[in-house]
Amino acid sequence: MRNLKWLYACSLAIAFGVLSFVTVSCHDDDDEPKQEPGEVIETPAPVVEYYIMGTVTDAGKGVSGVDVKIGTETIKTDKDGKFSVTEKNVGKYSVEVAPKGYLAQSTSVEIAANAENRSVVTVAVALTKQSEPENVKKGEDATVKDNSDSNKDIPDPTTTPADEVVEDLPITTVEVTIPADALPESGTGINEDGSADISVTTYVPAPEEVTTDVKPTEENKDVEKTIPLAAAHFEPTGLEFVNPVTISIPNPIPDVTFAESDMQLTYLNTETGKWEVQTSKVNLKGGSYQADIKHFSSYAVENKVTSKVSSETVVKSEVLGQASRDNSENPKAVTGIALTYKEKSGWECKDADITNAVKSKLSGASDATINAMVAFFKTRLYSLMGSASGVKTTERTYNTVNVNGYTTMNYTCYAKTRTTTLSTKVLYKGSPVTISVIATRYTGTDHQYKTVTTNPTHSGGKGGSN
Repeated sequence: MRNLKWLYACSLAIAFGVLSFVTVSCHDDDDEPKQEPGEVIETPAPVVEYYIMGTVTDAGKGVSGVDVKIGTETIKTDKDGKFSVTEKNVGKYSVEVAPKGYLAQSTSVEIAANAENRSVVTVAVALTKQSEPENVKKGEDATVKDNSDSNKDIPDPTTTPADEVVEDLPITTVEVTIPADALPESGTGINEDGSADISVTTYVPAPEEVTTDVKPTEENKDVEKTIPLAAAHFEPTGLEFVNPVTISIPNPIPDVTFAESDMQLTYLNTETGKWEVQTSKVNLKGGSYQADIKHFSSYAVENKVTSKVSSETVVKSEVLGQASRDNSENPKAVTGIALTYKEKSGWECKDADITNAVKSKLSGASDATINAMVAFFKTRLYSLMGSASGVKTTERTYNTVNVNGYTTMNYTCYAKTRTTTLSTKVLYKGSPVTISVIATRYTGTDHQYKTVTTNPTHSGGKGGSN
């Protein structure tokens, strides 16, 4: 009996001890300080904006203080001839430049509907001073040449090293031959004595359009285009001849010509602003490309080329901006952190790469031929890409962010590029050859922004968000 009582007593003691331990343990948990919740301050979404940047030049030098009309806005070029506008909407924007004494130039810039935020479009406008007119008398043969001040110092492409080529200057000038029986008795541009005051101004036309868009059907495919070998504006505009007059462009590349089947004549329709192909054929005679015309306007002798644009690529090796903040141990948010990056815009094609591409295809060519062919490519790339070569760096702010309590933040900005392959067919000493060069264009930026939030609990559990 005594043993049974002892067993009961021990059992009650053990039960009381366990209950006391549980009670104390729970009481200890209740007394532990509660974790302060992490402060949350919302970060606004990045502002959506797009950039149009450009340069206005004369004979390769920037022209300051020129009015540039972009859409409905007019701005002035800076001391280096540069301009820049920020747009909030996608779409087409007209670009017009028409300072007194120069040929007016116009183009359009398109920010494609699918353009990513912070996309950049670069455009250039090469101004040319109008040539002084020469009086041509009826009944006399005459040849009128370009005498524009902008073109007086056009360098000889056969002796100009690659690094001295002026991309936004013509590599040759245009002239017009007027037979004695070409002028009409009267009409637009005819003086009272039957003569006409005629001028020829060789210039580099602004591209019809510069866009961020590349059609999926054209991506990574050769697309045929035409680029002026030379273009000229003839005055008086609208003068119609009784018999054709002949425009002539000296072949600028020794031992290299373009097949007549790859050449065409276009004229600028002033009503539509488009260059239209003419039925008049371009012929190579006496070392010059020639074509007959019957009225004055702006004309271009063009050669066919192909252009292949690659898919857009994020270049992980080109980090344009980077920032991080570890706020994982702090319940309070950190505010006002500016995420900056150095945007790259423009394009580049190294002189050495162009020279090597030419030399590899024109075996045994003279220095004069190599120099002139390189000048041809550099000036053609200017027309194709819509601006002079060169990469500009601009510091911008992607966003100003807040890092919440118990949160880490990481930000990296990468460059985005496309390559453009320009190919042209030539006859080198009578044999067909295709030469290609590759340019790289900076098209925008890729922003990687990530936050990870830790949710501290007694058990150490974690959570995260991007």
